[in-house]
Amino acid sequence: MKKVRAQATRSLSKIILGIFIFTTFCVIPQLGTVATAEAQTTKKITVASGTKYATPMYIIDSGKAGPTVMIVGGVHGNERAGYKAAAKVKDFNIKKGKLLVLPQANKRAVAAGTRSGGGSDLNRAFPKTKSGSSTNTLSKAIFQQVKKYDPDWLMDMHEGANYQKLKSSSSVGQSLIYYPKSQTRIVGNKIVNSMNANISTSYKKFSLLRYPVSGSLARASAIQCGTNAFIFETCSRDPLNTRINRQVKAANILLGHLGMK
Repeated sequence: MKKVRAQATRSLSKIILGIFIFTTFCVIPQLGTVATAEAQTTKKITVASGTKYATPMYIIDSGKAGPTVMIVGGVHGNERAGYKAAAKVKDFNIKKGKLLVLPQANKRAVAAGTRSGGGSDLNRAFPKTKSGSSTNTLSKAIFQQVKKYDPDWLMDMHEGANYQKLKSSSSVGQSLIYYPKSQTRIVGNKIVNSMNANISTSYKKFSLLRYPVSGSLARASAIQCGTNAFIFETCSRDPLNTRINRQVKAANILLGHLGMK
């Protein structure tokens, strides 16, 4: 009987040792592989590659399922806060989904420090109807990326000359301009209310407006792709750091609302 028990004990020990070896050399490495697959990655691609408009776009992939958000700056090269804020956003860490960042949409305009860089206004060059087309090389290349990645949300960072929308000016003032959809309005309200909570001067407060201008990237994305899209405008009369911080804050609120931050 003792001999039988001893043999059973040795057999059990061998089984336990086998499980330990299998777990150590097989299971744990596989778990490590899964964890690596879910780690955030950033890929840099070139939009309008091979042309004088070539500009980088960053694709931040969390490795986990979730929304796709696109954030754009530098459509107008003289609106510095937008492209400087977008440059910060490209370094964000996200919890889920994908974040596409095009910091300098019109790189030639940014380099020149002018609205259009000598060409046509990029903010009027995107499709104006559901079946329409972009009107120049750069807008076609950018919109091709929108169609390829099909973002759920798009934020286009801009700046205006005034705090309020005035009849005597084309500036829309400090505002968030969204294409009418219920979810876009909810997020728009959240962003505007958060901004205004820290602005004591009434005429400097942000406004919530509807319908981005025809030909803008935001409106074209909403019309053709069903994207929740908006333009966020700060006022160039404020210090640059203030404007950059507000643009970054708006992006953070959007991503936080979606559970990505």
